[in-house]
Amino acid sequence: MSAGTRPFLQGVRVLDVTGALAGPYCTMILSDLGAEVIKIEPVDGDGLRRRTMGADGKPLPFDLVHRDKASLAVDLKTAEGRGIVRDLACHSDVLVENFRVGALAALGLGYEDLRADCPDLVYCSISGFGQFGPMRDAKGIDLIAQAYGGLMSVTGTEDGRLAKAGFPLSDLGSGMWGAIGVLAALVRARAGGGGCHLDVALADTVASWSVWEIADYIATGAAPRPLGTAHRLAAPYQAFDCADGQPLVIGAVDRAWPSLCSVLAIDLSGDERFATEYERFRHHEALADILQRRFTTAPRDHWIGALRSAGVPCGPVNSIEAIITDPQFAARGMFPNDPERHGEPTIVNTPLIADGAPRARGRAPLIGEHTVALLAELGYDAERIRRLARDGVIAIIGSEGENDDETRRPA
Repeated sequence: MSAGTRPFLQGVRVLDVTGALAGPYCTMILSDLGAEVIKIEPVDGDGLRRRTMGADGKPLPFDLVHRDKASLAVDLKTAEGRGIVRDLACHSDVLVENFRVGALAALGLGYEDLRADCPDLVYCSISGFGQFGPMRDAKGIDLIAQAYGGLMSVTGTEDGRLAKAGFPLSDLGSGMWGAIGVLAALVRARAGGGGCHLDVALADTVASWSVWEIADYIATGAAPRPLGTAHRLAAPYQAFDCADGQPLVIGAVDRAWPSLCSVLAIDLSGDERFATEYERFRHHEALADILQRRFTTAPRDHWIGALRSAGVPCGPVNSIEAIITDPQFAARGMFPNDPERHGEPTIVNTPLIADGAPRARGRAPLIGEHTVALLAELGYDAERIRRLARDGVIAIIGSEGENDDETRRPA
C-alpha cells in the first residue's frame, strides 16, 4: 500500500463474536481491508487456541484467522460481561457472530436486542442452515453443508466414489459472503438507511455455487454425477499423468483445441466425435484415453513448457508445500512471514491487492491482550477493571493489565 493511502475500511469497527472458522474468516477479511476488529473471547480463550499443531503445540489455526485483531476476554454468562459487549456494540459499526441460532438472543445480545440502542449496526449472523426454515435448529458444519448443498454428490471419481472438497469451502465461502454482505450493508447504513441483520448459511453458500450443475440438470433431466477432474460442459478440461508420474491439468477448450493437437502431434480432425466442443464433451472419456497415451511419453515440465508456448491453458497440480514456496505466490505476497509469533510463512494473505487494501499486517492477539485498553476507552476506570478481573468477568494480560506494551492495540 502506498505511503499515506487510506485503507478501504479505515474508521470501521467490527465486533467479532465468533468461533471456529466461518465467522473468524469473515472478520479476517474485513481486518485485511483496514477495519479495526475486536475479538470477543471467553476468559480462558477461544476454543480454537487449544487446537494446536506440530510438536511444539503452536496455535496455528487460531493465529491464521485472527491476525491483526484486538482481543477482549469476557465471560458472557455474567450480566456485567454481557453489558460490556452491549457497550462495545453501540460503539461499533458491525457485529459478526456464528453462535448456534438464537444463542446470542438468549443472552440479550441478538439483533433485536441491540437495534434500539444501535440503529446503524450491521449485524451478521453465520450459521449452518440460517435463521429460519425447517432446518434452522440443525447443527451445520462444513462436511454437512457440502453434502446437504449438493457439492458432495458431484465431487469424486467418475465411478461414483464421493469425496468432500479438500478445503472447508462452506466455511470459507460463508465467511466471504458475510464480508460481501457487510460491505454492502455498510454502504447503505452510511447513506442513512440504517443497520440490518444479515443471515448467512453454510448450506446456502454451497447450494448457491451449483450454477453449472443446475444448468446440466435442467438441460438433461438427469442428476449430475461426479466427473473426477473433468469439466461439466467442456473437454478436454481435466488432469493427466505424465511420464515422470507428475500430473498436469489442461483446459484446451474452444480455440486452444487445435493448438493442443499440434503440441501433442495428433490429428483428430477427421473424427466426428471430436469435431465440436460439445461433441468433445459428450465423448470426453474416449478423448481422455487418447490424450493420456500421449502425455505419458514425456515428463510434466516438458509438456507444460510446450503447451504454454502454444497458448494452451495448463499447469501443475501443486502440493501445499509447493504453493508456500512458489515464486508466483511469493511475488504477490500470498504467504508472508509472521516474525512476532512464528517467523515462518505462516500467514495466508487475502487475495486483494490495491492501494486501499492493506492485507495482513501483524500477529494474532494473546488472550485478553487489549481488554484494559478497550474498557478504558468505554470509560471504565482502573479500579472497576481490576474488580472485573478479580471477579472473573474479564481476563487481562499480566497480574493487573497495566503493562502498556502488553495492552497495546493493533495498528
